[in-house]
Amino acid sequence: MPALRRMNRPARMGAKPATMLPHTVTVYNVVIKQDQASLKDVIVNHITILHGVLLEIQKAVNVRESGLEGADAATLYIPFSVRAVDGVTGKPKRYVSPMEFWRMDDRSGVWTLSISSRNPAVDGNTFFVKGEAVEPDARPEEIEMKYDHVYDLTKIDPKDFGSPELQHWEVGAN
Repeated sequence: MPALRRMNRPARMGAKPATMLPHTVTVYNVVIKQDQASLKDVIVNHITILHGVLLEIQKAVNVRESGLEGADAATLYIPFSVRAVDGVTGKPKRYVSPMEFWRMDDRSGVWTLSISSRNPAVDGNTFFVKGEAVEPDARPEEIEMKYDHVYDLTKIDPKDFGSPELQHWEVGAN
């Protein structure tokens, strides 16, 4: 009886994966400010493009189960080490907690994940779009009408255990 041969070489410990996660999404952290001169609300979009994420869209199952045509949902997996860049300038951005983000005066260079508030004027609004969708002056409703896959965050579950390569956020959205 011939000896068994190993068909593939085992992965070396600590080796980087051969491929990145396949998707790109654009995260909008929307802040509503009041213009002091006109006393009108002004929307400020803080746009971050995340490269190397995994987006699972579950439209067919949800439509079949609920009977509602608009019953699409998504799960977004974002590695803690995601490559995040400013949607307008292309400069790198770093993640900060929602509390820190909404309290900051200067939000350039940072991004966050937060569930949209009932009062967006106080706590802001966060949503994402599949792909690169940079619309600096658009209102959220305009973005939703212009792109197919626009999702509001409904849950953010940090998976901060295991090796750094495994740590990620699991984001639920609809």
